[in-house]
Amino acid sequence: MEERKFADLKGNLCGEFAGMSDFLVRELAFGGQTFYILYIIGHCSKDLLNKFVLEPISAAYLRGGADACLGSIVTGGGFSAALGYDAAKNAVLEGNALLLFADMPEGIFGYICATKNDEGRANTEPETENVVRGPHDGFNESAQQSATLLRRRIKSEKLKSEKITLGTLTKTDVIIMYISDLVNKRALALLKERLAAIRANALIDSGSVEMYIQDGGHALYPTVGNSERPDKVAAKILEGRIAVIVDGSPVVLTVPYLFCEGFQVSEDYAKDTFYATFVRLLRFAAVLLGVFLPGLFLALAAHHMGFLPQEMVDFLAETRKDMTVSLTWEIITAFLIFEILREVGLRMPKAVGSAVGVVGSLILGESAVSAGIISPFVLIIVAFSAVCNFICAPYMNPNSILRFVLILAGGIFGIFGFFSVLAAALVFGAAKSSFGVPYFSPFAPLSAEGLRDFLYMSPIWKMKKVPPAVSGKNAVRTEGRA
Repeated sequence: MEERKFADLKGNLCGEFAGMSDFLVRELAFGGQTFYILYIIGHCSKDLLNKFVLEPISAAYLRGGADACLGSIVTGGGFSAALGYDAAKNAVLEGNALLLFADMPEGIFGYICATKNDEGRANTEPETENVVRGPHDGFNESAQQSATLLRRRIKSEKLKSEKITLGTLTKTDVIIMYISDLVNKRALALLKERLAAIRANALIDSGSVEMYIQDGGHALYPTVGNSERPDKVAAKILEGRIAVIVDGSPVVLTVPYLFCEGFQVSEDYAKDTFYATFVRLLRFAAVLLGVFLPGLFLALAAHHMGFLPQEMVDFLAETRKDMTVSLTWEIITAFLIFEILREVGLRMPKAVGSAVGVVGSLILGESAVSAGIISPFVLIIVAFSAVCNFICAPYMNPNSILRFVLILAGGIFGIFGFFSVLAAALVFGAAKSSFGVPYFSPFAPLSAEGLRDFLYMSPIWKMKKVPPAVSGKNAVRTEGRA
């Protein structure tokens, strides 16, 4: 490269990074050659830079081998030429070191040395998805390390990975991984199309990416799965799904996502099939009670007392004889108090969050009953419904919204309003899809193979094929057992 062009290149790069106190340019002289190393302190690993770049170049000049190809001198994980100015600049921003000197070939804007500082926290078990039996590692904030955890579980050349960069300011790395023979081609095309359509300055977390790629502009129930467990994501990939890893987030997204996945837990596959089925039925029943019980009770108690047992009617009348508010507002008030306490417990420091939640619930509950705002019978229903809502974490937040809608409909319009909202929710759910796959599959449309792993869980060796609704293929998963 001509001396003037080299000076212009170095000057432009230094100008781009002006005002960055952590940007460093080191000038080094080896023999008659002057090298410049450009990197960001902390983002670039000094140990990797010294061990795999500076020391090998220095040793080459000392032994008289400086005329060799630079790529054979610089050791380490990666060494490549930057074929454009933007590539050179982005390499520095990503944490790599950029090597410049005056005699670079025409068309090369520097040499990129893979010295990115990838040190991060250990792959500890995620607190949100604890298991008694199963692996106890979890993803961390490094996209590359998360991808490595998946490759450790799926040792196949068919596990493909593609990397793209999103965010004009954050330049966030996003890695998508899938098995070429199993992936749903339509879902893969839709995912790539939606990712390519993202026009944003910043993407800090996988949650931001999820909102861009989910089906529907305002989806109440999730159409994109997420998990911090490598074993769970690997299992989903093996069924034909696609993993989306966002650098900076330990939560990995998976698509397509079906409603039935919310009732499946990775530990189910390490249990006896009878107990796993029992637990899934228990989760499903708890979700139904948590969402529908308050609204249905309110609709019957406020508008259709004749459908209730006489003993319950008498007990309800006795407990509410001194109440100052209507039954509808009583239930709504109780749930609002619970939601406030839940939010306080989540936002407070861990050391005091649980104590605040417990003490607040006891004091406010007792005070509300004593003041005639909430009756004991309603408090029992609200508490039971609230506890049931926690059993299925993926639907905890949307179920809370649907529950409030059902309470309002049941309180105002009675049974007609309650079942109208329920019917509308089922219709919208049946019409919903996730990346081209029906959301209520395998129940609607009905799939015999998919029902083997819904509420009833067949033994692993009987699940001979991957779910056809997800992969779109009739692929064999196992030949069974002898």
